[in-house]
This record gives sequence, C-alpha cells and structure tokens, in this order.
Amino acid sequence: MAANTFTQSIRPLLAKFGIEAPDIRINGLTLDSRQVSRDLAFVAVKGHKLDGRDFIPQAISLGARVIMTQTDDSGAHGALEMRGGTVIVHLAELPAMLSSLAAAFYDYPATKLETVAVTGTNGKTSVVQLLSQMKSLLGERSAAIGTLGSGVYEGASTRWTPSPGDNTTPDAIHMQHILANFVLQKVRQVAFEASSHAIVQSRLSQVKTDIAVFTNLSRDHLDYHHTMENYARAKRALLKQPGLHTVVLNSDDKESVNWRAAAQEQTEIVLTSMDQQLPDLSAYRHCLATNVQYHQGGVQFRLKSSWGTTVVNAPLLGEFNVRNLLSAVAVLLAQGERFEDVVRVLPMLCPVNGRMEVFTFPRHANVVVDYAHTPDALKQVLSSARAHTEGKVWCVFGCGGDRDKGKRPLMGEVAEHHADYVVITNDNNRSEQPATIAWDIKAGLVRPDQAIFEPDREAAIRYCLQNAASNDLIIVAGKGHENYQIIGQEKTDYNERAVIVRLQEEYSK
Repeated sequence: MAANTFTQSIRPLLAKFGIEAPDIRINGLTLDSRQVSRDLAFVAVKGHKLDGRDFIPQAISLGARVIMTQTDDSGAHGALEMRGGTVIVHLAELPAMLSSLAAAFYDYPATKLETVAVTGTNGKTSVVQLLSQMKSLLGERSAAIGTLGSGVYEGASTRWTPSPGDNTTPDAIHMQHILANFVLQKVRQVAFEASSHAIVQSRLSQVKTDIAVFTNLSRDHLDYHHTMENYARAKRALLKQPGLHTVVLNSDDKESVNWRAAAQEQTEIVLTSMDQQLPDLSAYRHCLATNVQYHQGGVQFRLKSSWGTTVVNAPLLGEFNVRNLLSAVAVLLAQGERFEDVVRVLPMLCPVNGRMEVFTFPRHANVVVDYAHTPDALKQVLSSARAHTEGKVWCVFGCGGDRDKGKRPLMGEVAEHHADYVVITNDNNRSEQPATIAWDIKAGLVRPDQAIFEPDREAAIRYCLQNAASNDLIIVAGKGHENYQIIGQEKTDYNERAVIVRLQEEYSK
C-alpha cells in the first residue's frame, strides 16, 4: 500500500459528523501515540487499562498536526483547541463513534467486500481459517482477521500480520485500515473473529457484516464480563451488526435458542447440528453431520443439508472440528456456492496452525498441539483425542496468571476425567507463581498426587515422550499458534510448534 493511499482532509471527514474543522490533510489515524507523525492523526480515548489522553503531550512532541480527543463534557463536543502547531478536536462519545470515524476515513471498505463475522467461546479461529481456505480453493481471493493475525490467504505461504496488542479482533481504526487494504488487494471475501470484548467496545459497530456465525458458549473472560449472562449478551449483540442478513447457528449449543429469539425477523437463520433429531428442520435451512467416523487421518461423515446430501471426508481431527466445518460449509452454501463445489474441496483442507495439529513421532507417541485454554475447549480436545487413538491420552496444560481463577480447578477436573495422565505446566503465568496456579488447578483433581507438575513446557513435553507408549497420544494444550510466554512483565520467545518440530528431529535419531 502506498503511504498516501488514504490521504484526505479532516475538514470533509469531520463534516460528516457535523463538526467544522480546518483543511489539514492526514494519511491515517492511530490510537498509539508512539506511531504519531506529522501526517498521522492521534486519536486519544480512554481505554480499559490506559487513558490515551495522558499521551497527548507525547503526540504533540512527535509532530502531530491533528489530535482527536475524547471529552467527558458533552457541551464541548466539536470544540477546537490549538497547542502550538497542533489542532485538538474534542469529541464526546469518541469510543462509540470510533468505528464510524475510521470507516468514513477509509471510505467504508466493508461495503466493498463479502464479510463473515464468527463469534463464540471456541472455534472462532478454525471457522475463519476454514472459510478462507475453502473460498480460496473455490477460486476466489479471500482474507482472514483473527487470533492468528490478518492477511490474504495464500495457502501455506500466507504471512499473517499480528494485530496490535495481540487482540483477537483489532481496534476499530486498525480493523477499517485492514479492510481497506484488502479492498486494494482485490479480496472478495473477508472472514473475521468477533470477540466479546470487541463487540461491547464497539470495534465492529460500523463494519458491514453479511453473515454472522455462532459456534458455542462456555466459561471464559469472566474477569472482564463478570457473569455468564453478561458474556452471552455480549456475543448476541453481534446480531445488531449493520447489513446482517444471515446467521449460522450451532443448534447443538443451548445458547443458540437465545440467538434465534434475538434475531431480527428479516434475518435468515441457518442451523447446523450433529443431532439427527434436530427439530424445526422444515422451518430453517440446515447442515447436519450424521454417521460420523473418526480415524487417524481425519473424519468421515454424511453431510445432509438443504442444498444436498452426500458422504464427505476431511483431514481434520475431533468432533468439534466437524462442528466447525459444518459452520463453514453452511456459510458458503448460504452465500450461493454450489453444493458439489463445496463438497469437492473438503478433502483438500489443511489443519489450522495450533488447532488440533498433529506432529508425528515414528518411535514415540504422536503429539497434538491445540490452543484449548477453557474447560469446555479442553474437554472437546481430550474427547476427540480419545476417539482418534487406541492408546492412552496424555494431557499437558496450564492456566494463565492474572486471569479468571475460577476456571483453574475446572480445567483440572476436565483433564483428570478425560485424560489418562495429567502434566501441569506453565502458561503465561504473568505476575503469579506457576506453583500457585498449579495448586489452584490441583484443587479440581480427585487424585492430585498423581498429577505431574513441571513448569518448563518443553521439559513437560519431553517427560511425556519419554514415558508414553508409541500408540499413545500427547495433547499439549494452551499455546497453540502463540510464539511467546508471558512471565512477569516480560514476553519471552516460545514457539511450541517449533519446539515440537525440533523434538521430532531429535527423537528420530
């Protein structure tokens, strides 16, 4: 992208919001004062942890000619202030209007794309990635935004650009900037993860959304939302997205009933299910998976849908991946893709990085890396592992520090119930001691003395490889695609997938 591709004056930009401003041309907007330059406007808003207004002097010192700042005085909305060569525009309710402001600056890029928003506790990344793969295999240029980063899908060579702050869903400005770049790159479809944080913080409020997908709801982020009711309500607010005409619901999750009740009358509902007795089939279009069979190379099932019925194969592991695949298939069929074409590309799919990703060891147990970091996700992964192996299941996992402590014993309970061997390790302990977190996890174990505690993740994996039988399966959960560990205030390099590749080479000698 050329540096001045999106250059425009703030006069017509702010005029759209009823504000008179001088004719100053800028190349973009940023929430990060460290990125400010003469041609990049600083937007100062009060965030969850930091108040951007505290960094206005820094932005001025870096040469900002324009600063748009949040004001708590509604009467000051639209007021202009000069500090040296900097124009400061005071805006009331700036966080809520941020998506609109960015959309206007980048010329409403979502309106030029086919957009799919995916929300739910688990499965967001997989559904987004599967959609991007399938759309690409069907011959259309596709892109994705989410936990892995953002980028145009180019197969194994795709270069994902991390979002600022490693957010699942980028901030409102960056989201519109990414979409605008996709338009320039002639992308046809964009699938993006819609986190509950992003929805309630209005990061997506002016992203035109054609189709929304709900995967499931289980305990997560209660340190932010406090109650499951608040968390569920935050997810359902995705139904208010502008332009929404279709919603794909995992009807096997009981929360889908609330989604159906909250959906607008003009919104089409498409149901997915692995339940052969799904009610209301005549009332809704649907995609069902029946006669599911799991094997070492993936899964086979009978796809029964409103568009056609056939037996399909896919190189994906686990029941939850069948559900993810159903969601992706339902989206494509709702978009108008031919049933025969969609089915044809399913065997060509590749596992998503760090999502039930298998690393084979010829003389030792195979290792599966997955991002599972909630009780429900861990349960799904371990249950799936059981279906794909004739041996024992080993589980290596930890819990994040300075986060929801209530889920720690639940994670321990799930691991002990669904795995044969439990190894507790470190996972972004932040300011807490790993041993303290492990103690909280062990509180959920019936036999805590039988669990192994090894804080070093690589050492924990080595322990399993040295003690597991060759037909066992080792599940290493929590890190997935991540390439870091957060210890104290430091983010240190740790790429679990790379570590296991190195161990593959070492153990093959």
